[in-house]
Amino acid sequence: MIKKVLVINKYHFISGGAERYFLSILEALRRRGIETIPLSVNYKRTLPTPYQKYFLEPVGAGEKAKIRDQKFGLGDQWRLAKRAIWSAEAKEAVRRIWRDERPDLAYLLNINNHLSPSVIDGAKQCGMPVVMRMSDFNLVCASSMYFRAGKTCTACKGGFHHAFVNRCVHGSVLKSGVAALTSAYYRTSGVYRKIDAFVTPSLFMRNDLIEQGFPAERIHQINTFVAPNEVCEPDLQNPYILFHGRFIDYKGAGAAIQAFARSRSASRVKLCLVGDEGDEDSVKLKELAARTACENVIFFPFERDKAKLIRYIQGSLFTLVPSINFENLPHTILESFSCGRPVISTRLGSIPETVHDGENGFLYDLGDLDGFAAKIDRLVEDRGLRESMGENAYRAVRERYSEDAHVEKLIDVFEGVVSGAARERTVHA
Repeated sequence: MIKKVLVINKYHFISGGAERYFLSILEALRRRGIETIPLSVNYKRTLPTPYQKYFLEPVGAGEKAKIRDQKFGLGDQWRLAKRAIWSAEAKEAVRRIWRDERPDLAYLLNINNHLSPSVIDGAKQCGMPVVMRMSDFNLVCASSMYFRAGKTCTACKGGFHHAFVNRCVHGSVLKSGVAALTSAYYRTSGVYRKIDAFVTPSLFMRNDLIEQGFPAERIHQINTFVAPNEVCEPDLQNPYILFHGRFIDYKGAGAAIQAFARSRSASRVKLCLVGDEGDEDSVKLKELAARTACENVIFFPFERDKAKLIRYIQGSLFTLVPSINFENLPHTILESFSCGRPVISTRLGSIPETVHDGENGFLYDLGDLDGFAAKIDRLVEDRGLRESMGENAYRAVRERYSEDAHVEKLIDVFEGVVSGAARERTVHA
């Protein structure tokens, strides 16, 4: 019987889909009587929790959490690099939690750079089994994204040195070098062999790990979950289609603007983009919209309030997820489905596992902006098709992406590794 789970993720606030899952799974397990203990880095935006006393203090002032936004002197750069490679602080935090709380196992989410796989060692030295969920491709790609210079890239399958040669991490020699070094070190040191089970949101990710030599019997594909929301009529008085998410290039907001500008619908509906953080990426997108003379493109701030985001989705005709990298079951798709809204997305990576072309949305080929624009026009103009696809999307949430289905499968994995660890202790007693 699982009573306590240590859940480790670098951010304890909404930054993207990985953190939405982190905060959601904490609550989902608590609703089933399992105490969840979060461990993160204590940035300024960290949400309060009774377990915050265990959180690591950030390198620097903690105002900015994302490494690409941080401005460090040489001393802090060295401290951050050491923490990314191996964090004695993170390992000790795990050991402190074990001494005080005795969790049954550790569930690892996004630990890249800010915490490091030292937490695996800390858990195993305490006798805790470890389950790791893969929200990105960090085990097989030094930049975690399979993305470089505006294009998909899988060069790291041939060696992590490619990340250094190509400056894959924010165009920085130092950051790329650290990422390549740490990725190679982890793969050769055997630290990942200490993980009892992996969880992948998609078959695409599972197959990729198996291809790279990870043991198939330890990899469990479990769909991400989302709660169904009320299905409302869209705002037909002021109709709009929606992009919501980060404005970073691989999310494809630029492709959404370009395709919208080519569509017949650009004069009749609006394209709303929710994700403006006032940063360099936001400036580039606004300049792109101005160059395309697209007056019906409207920008809204990045929305961390889930209720407000859901209202944006409920008011839309449909949503766009035009990713240009190998996504790993984007949460933005499920959020749209949860409101009964179809999705137009790229035929890439794991996305076709969720968006079934012609059933609950449309797929278009990467780079085919005319094809993308045609799909936009078809859904804008055909209300019956739009509503039928929305019904199928909503049904998928209830049948394939429910919280109950996810948590039941996850607890099965947890109980399996805890039982395995108990048997191993008996054998060696």
